[in-house]
Amino acid sequence: MIVEGLKRILLGVAVGSLITFVVLSFLVMLDINSTIQEIWKHWSASMALGVYYSLASVIFELERWSILKQTVIHLSLTILVFFPIAILAGWIPFNLLAMILGLGIFLTLYSVFWISAYFYYKNMERVMNERIDRESN
Repeated sequence: MIVEGLKRILLGVAVGSLITFVVLSFLVMLDINSTIQEIWKHWSASMALGVYYSLASVIFELERWSILKQTVIHLSLTILVFFPIAILAGWIPFNLLAMILGLGIFLTLYSVFWISAYFYYKNMERVMNERIDRESN
């Protein structure tokens, strides 16, 4: 369990760092300068979110929980983790309108990803069941 947790943490750091690298590459191509402090702040936030998301994926592996319970807990934890990090990193300004707009965009994207994953796994389930049926006949 500890080894799996460490693997997930390293994966999260890698993904967060990769995202930061891609953004920095665009800044270089567009000849936009930034301070080391600004880069460090965004890189740290990306890595922290990468670690969170890699660890939080465990929630969807708990087979004894319903998909509704998994989703509500994951969404709630994600909001509690994402918004403070996003506000501290300056991705979302600390004012009511920006936070409401940010929450709306966040919930829309979360819904799109959740629905996409749901239908992907439903299709995978259907294909696997068809294969089992074919092989058992």
